Amino acid sequence: MTWNKKTETATTTTTVSKPGSTTTTEHKTTTTNFYESFFGVVRPRPQDDLYAHVNCEWLNDPSAAIPPEHSTWGALIALRDESAKNQIVLLNEIAAKTERTPEEEKLCAIWSASLKRFEEWENGTGSYSPITEGLATIDEHLDGDDEKLAAYLALSRKLGYATPFYFYSLASVQDSKNEVLNLHPYGLSLPSRDYYFDEKFEGKRTWFLDHLKRVAELVGEDKLVPGFAEAVVRFETKLAYIQMKSHQQRERSKYYTVTTLDEIASGINALASLEDKLSNYTEEEKYETLDDTSRERIAAFLDNLIVSLNVREALDANYVQNYPDGTDNHYRVIVHDGDYFRRVFTILFAEENREDLKAYLQYQLIIGASKFATRALDEEVFDFQNRKLGGQKEQQSYEKRSVELVNSWAGFLLGQVYVGRFFSLNDKQRVHDMIIEVTDVMNESIENNDWLTEQTKEAALAKLTRFTPKIGFPDKWESYDKLVINSELSLWEINKAVKMFIYDTKFLEKVNGPVDSNRWFMSPQTVSAYFNPLQNEIVFPAAIIQPPFYSSTIEKVAFKLNEADRALVGDDEIVLDAVNFGGIAAVIAHEITHGFDDQGRKFDKNGNMNDWWSEKDAALFQAKCDLMAKQPWSFTEPATGKVHHMNHKLTMGENLADLGGISLAVQSLARRIEKRFGSDVAKRNALFRILFSSWSVIWQFKGTDEAIISRIATDPHAPGPYRCNLAKTLSSSMKRLMLRKVIKCTFLQRIVLSCGKSVRI
Repeated sequence: MTWNKKTETATTTTTVSKPGSTTTTEHKTTTTNFYESFFGVVRPRPQDDLYAHVNCEWLNDPSAAIPPEHSTWGALIALRDESAKNQIVLLNEIAAKTERTPEEEKLCAIWSASLKRFEEWENGTGSYSPITEGLATIDEHLDGDDEKLAAYLALSRKLGYATPFYFYSLASVQDSKNEVLNLHPYGLSLPSRDYYFDEKFEGKRTWFLDHLKRVAELVGEDKLVPGFAEAVVRFETKLAYIQMKSHQQRERSKYYTVTTLDEIASGINALASLEDKLSNYTEEEKYETLDDTSRERIAAFLDNLIVSLNVREALDANYVQNYPDGTDNHYRVIVHDGDYFRRVFTILFAEENREDLKAYLQYQLIIGASKFATRALDEEVFDFQNRKLGGQKEQQSYEKRSVELVNSWAGFLLGQVYVGRFFSLNDKQRVHDMIIEVTDVMNESIENNDWLTEQTKEAALAKLTRFTPKIGFPDKWESYDKLVINSELSLWEINKAVKMFIYDTKFLEKVNGPVDSNRWFMSPQTVSAYFNPLQNEIVFPAAIIQPPFYSSTIEKVAFKLNEADRALVGDDEIVLDAVNFGGIAAVIAHEITHGFDDQGRKFDKNGNMNDWWSEKDAALFQAKCDLMAKQPWSFTEPATGKVHHMNHKLTMGENLADLGGISLAVQSLARRIEKRFGSDVAKRNALFRILFSSWSVIWQFKGTDEAIISRIATDPHAPGPYRCNLAKTLSSSMKRLMLRKVIKCTFLQRIVLSCGKSVRI
């Protein structure tokens, strides 16, 4: 399926002057709907386009147009917007209190300081002092001395500024019960490697250069490296060249090495890398080997970096405390992408790159501090990152931006307040019951599988049994006792305190310690869900457990039910089941399926990266993935005619999870239908119409051209219409199951029997 057949775009460029800023170029893009108007036109048949068949009115509803403060719109984004509004209410209530708890004081401090920042901007005030102070620090450190450079990179890591690589703590892929040190490539400003080299993104590279020139004008060219803009582009292009493409990064099992801090440099030539990455280079560039002199310099540099990061002492103290009888090396580290680290130090140390490196670090500092400086700089960063690259016309409101900041700094503090107001324990129990039901269907599906060997099936069942569901909110809340802030501090001062709090509590205190099984990587007010392969857990924050994904009563269903179908069924309880199985149950099944997708299947029941598949089974699985990759999708830029193809190597995991999501949801509802109505064909037809309507509604999606292009290049999730229409690729055995369970369900026949290829995984 392609969207370009129904797309018309008008693009205009206007020069405008904004208060307190230099003259900028405003890039305006308007995109019409991807489908012809329903009014006066027959909607598509479900077998041709299930997504448009269900969502036709929404796609053409003027009131459902993309709001100017968003680059995309649909069910998920609208729910996130609603969650933000609810959080604004809570924070305003806390701010209005005369007496607050210590936790509320911290929320109020961030909230009030953020709003005060915007008030100052409205009054024409603001200051570049956070940036000028940081630039002075860079001048002190970047004089060609490796030790000083290492010290500055450590400071940047603590303050959250981007650098060419970074250390962090995460569960070990080989021993997932324990957190270890990790070292990973980092540091690009554009969305992906392709943006630096692909001809399709030439215009974006021009925008980047222009943006850098405007940044230099605002901050002061005299404070920056001469030729600042060109220097940043040169350095980032060199970094991008040695990084993996987006789809290559998914092959985690093929490019990590477990080593020690003291052996990174000495063993750097043997660090694992992805073989497919070699295709990114010319024949002469493919293999990089470092000599003894280079390795010795890298060893000294890393030792200085580790000292400045306070990592070695943390590794020692934590290991002794957590493993008093342990005999492992204290300084274990997992290095990701050995090829990158064989090349990046050459770039860092090269004399000809010294000024370019300095310009790059200056820019990362400016970007990191821009939201604390002036309105003009903040608007310039938004204009490039969001308006030009993403197609977002306007900034979010001050309150929504402040909510975003509170969430990034103290999300679980706000989460406690959020669930107290907006989440029901009854809903938590109902979702838990659905998880049990969907898991049982998955268990049966594995048991009845006819192409896996018994050994692989047994391992799969063992893994499924170990799945841990987390619903709504954590059993144990994160502590913010060590975060010392108050309402007397400026936002910049709070920022520095928060960054050090995060560095200490999420990194230094975690590394070389047991994994906290209660830890969540999303706050309760986040509208999303995830599967964590290292802990073999599926997580559903409170904010996604509401319409359109989940409805507690029939009155709360987010889309208009067909009243004839509802009357025909005659039982609102099972009608509500059909709605929820097309929504949250499909999401549950999606996350469960991630445990068995092309990457999730590489983790065993304990969360360790361990290939438990037989060679034969793995080959059969790959053949089925190859079949999935034949489902085409592309987007054509109307203004240029450039075609952007979805990369199935990037989206394969999510596509498989979507297919598993709808498959397991259908089977789960089929069970309930058979139990409730036996072989009543009419009622079955009606209930499956409701399920597929619900499934289609949750994938509602509209996007600006820029947002769609960026997602195709970087997002492992396919666009909503494609995800919805994966229902048409359900396997032959699934069709037989539905026909057996549903008897002659004509609606399902139209959806799944009229397509070409089908996939059974």
